[in-house]
Amino acid sequence: MSHVLLVEDDALVRMLLEKRLLAAGWHVTALRDGRNVTEVLRASRVDLILIDLGLPHVDGLTVVEDLRAQGFTTPVMVLTAYELPHLQATVRSTGANELVQKPYDQEELLQRMARLVAA
Repeated sequence: MSHVLLVEDDALVRMLLEKRLLAAGWHVTALRDGRNVTEVLRASRVDLILIDLGLPHVDGLTVVEDLRAQGFTTPVMVLTAYELPHLQATVRSTGANELVQKPYDQEELLQRMARLVAA
């Protein structure tokens, strides 16, 4: 069973996505912001980080940059509702592996997550 660290500030989105991931066979650790991501990664093996771009306290891209600077290589998939020019390039430049635009198809998201973990 693969372990995903889900970081999403919207409680309803976090709950629904966590429920869907659990039903698909993922082990899920869910956080509402990025402040404790490093602690979770140090305490347990995580196969994938699924992180929202717009988080309170520290945005998702800053979290990814900090993780990469600390040497964490866990694959990262960034979720966002933003549609900004050059967003894909900006996300990749932080060290994230993929960008998923909201709203997204849940089945496609699960397939992309599985491919990223398998890579």
